[in-house]
Amino acid sequence: MLGGIGIASHALAAVAFLLLALHLVRKREGQRLALWVAGAALLTAIWAAVHALALLTGRPLAPWLSILGTARTAAWLAVLIAMVQGPLGLPRRPGSVLLLAAGLGFVITFKTTIEILFGLSDLTLAEPSGTGIVLLHGATKLVLSISGLVLLHNIYVSSLGREGPGIRFFAIAVGVLFAYDLNLYTLDFLLGAPEPALLDLRGAAFAMAIPLFYLAFRENRPERLIVSRAVAFNTISFSVIGLYLIFMSLFAYGLRLAGGNWGVLLQITFLTATSIIGMLLALSPRFRAELRVRISRNFYRYRYDYRTQWLGFLDKLNREHGPDGTSEPLAERIISATATVLECPGGALYEPDDAGRFQLVARWNWPTLQLASLGDDFTADALLEAVAADRAGILDFDSLRRRAGPDARACPAFAEEDPAIWLGVPLVHRGRLIALLLLERSAVVKDLNWEDHDLLRTLGQQSASYLAEAASQKALDEARSFDEYNRRFAFVMHDLKNVVSQLALVSRNAKRHLDNPAFREDLVATLEASVAKMTDLLALLGKRASERTPAPAVDTPVDLAATASLVAATLRRQHPAIDLKLGPGPLLVAGDPGRLEAMLTHLVQNAVDASAPDSPVSVEVGRRGKAVRIEVRDQGHGMSAAFIRDELFRPFRSSKPDGFGIGAYEAREIVRAHGGTLEVASRPGRGTRFTITLPAAEARAELMSAA
Repeated sequence: MLGGIGIASHALAAVAFLLLALHLVRKREGQRLALWVAGAALLTAIWAAVHALALLTGRPLAPWLSILGTARTAAWLAVLIAMVQGPLGLPRRPGSVLLLAAGLGFVITFKTTIEILFGLSDLTLAEPSGTGIVLLHGATKLVLSISGLVLLHNIYVSSLGREGPGIRFFAIAVGVLFAYDLNLYTLDFLLGAPEPALLDLRGAAFAMAIPLFYLAFRENRPERLIVSRAVAFNTISFSVIGLYLIFMSLFAYGLRLAGGNWGVLLQITFLTATSIIGMLLALSPRFRAELRVRISRNFYRYRYDYRTQWLGFLDKLNREHGPDGTSEPLAERIISATATVLECPGGALYEPDDAGRFQLVARWNWPTLQLASLGDDFTADALLEAVAADRAGILDFDSLRRRAGPDARACPAFAEEDPAIWLGVPLVHRGRLIALLLLERSAVVKDLNWEDHDLLRTLGQQSASYLAEAASQKALDEARSFDEYNRRFAFVMHDLKNVVSQLALVSRNAKRHLDNPAFREDLVATLEASVAKMTDLLALLGKRASERTPAPAVDTPVDLAATASLVAATLRRQHPAIDLKLGPGPLLVAGDPGRLEAMLTHLVQNAVDASAPDSPVSVEVGRRGKAVRIEVRDQGHGMSAAFIRDELFRPFRSSKPDGFGIGAYEAREIVRAHGGTLEVASRPGRGTRFTITLPAAEARAELMSAA
């Protein structure tokens, strides 16, 4: 018999659990979970006291000590069942919880019966009534310990993110009780007798969990926890695996006893075969899917966890790349996301063409489907009529195949020829049929009800909105391409007008000054410049719509003095009264020479157009600290403040009868692209001043290096 350590250990446990029960009853009146725990603690205290008494008197007290141990385990299992009864549907479907309680109750009753009939006790070190009874007794103890740990795991995982630290302390405390028992009973089962040292210290180990119970009940917590389907699936999976291993071990042990000389061979062969079968089942997608469906239909009010299904569906639709990093088209993502809900192995998406006939646009995991078209007799109009006639809104081809009679709707020919075609989900967006999704027959889901139809219809509507959005985005991209082309064409027309104006001026003066060598030299230069300008304009017009105007080359120095001189010399042919003033020092900026020349040409040309033939136009270029400043002034008709604010920089708005309204807008965009500013000051009847400030080349270089 065990010695004084066991007596002290279990006496300590009896006192500790008794104090815990009194504390919970006194401090937590009206809190049902605390009362459940208090009851379990009281039974544990009684069991520990009787255990200490048995050790003290040297009598095993069979079977009463084992019966008290069973009652203690049953009490803690009842606590755990009370905590999970809400999510399993007790108020609405009590049968689910009763089924769980009934299964554990059967094991407890069976264990108690064996203990009464054969006088078994936890303190019995010898086999009293045959190996078979001892094995059954040990198996029931293992089942109860594993069940307690599985339920506890279920509760703890469900509480993550919603409960405070109290649930963690509670899980550890109860886990100590069941884990210690599991370890003790496992060694008992394998060795044929309980380990004396573990029996001796069990009371002390249980007593060490008492502080955790006190910490767990320091604050109020909800008594019912919501168990997700994923947690329930993992929990039941682990339970099935544990029970499978237990019964496999029992049967293998029986083969060894009954097999004589062949016993060991039969045992090894059986264990190997059943292990392989167990691994195949555990890794089988069909088995896992079937188990998931059974759990949803038997332990929950609704078949689906709609929050999880919806978030998973949207996540798949929004994930543009597959697990291997390759791009996955939207149509395939829609098929896979919808097929996964009903555990369908594959699917296909068909879109109606201009004639209403459905054409295949995408296929997912359905290589045997060879239908490029659904035929001429199944059109979009016919499908809309069928959907309108069927309130479910889903085509169940199995149901259509079974129907008979003159009033029955005929099953489409493509579905008659291929029995693997199971469901058709119309994707309707705002009354317009976008596509038809065909689903391959599920190996798990057999019967469909209103939940399946409603969920598929909702997923179909969401998928249709994604397809409609993608089509709208495609149309928008095409419209943007045309808009970009039209915008470039408008800029080309504006610049072409300036070139035509220069050529017209040269043409008018050619008859009078053609004999002048200087004029001929200027004529050739003007023609060469005009040809180069028009070549650049044609190149700009020929760019793809997706190409953008390149950013200014910041490492290219541009001499604004030379640029201003070239612009002034060119436009003096049209307006001789252009006055150019250049400040001292280098007038260098970093940027695109062609765009800067175009910017200055636009502003000076606008000043010329706004001025009388002999009215002066001044262009002044100079340094202002770390910037280069350009001023273009005229004494023309001027602009109002409202026009400057609302119209000047808006494309296609101009105060000139033949103007395009693009020059000022393009000039401002070029200045901004070079990191500068453009300011306008004007008074009606008095003239206008444009002021451009650009960072000097060295200042721009310092700014870029600092960035």
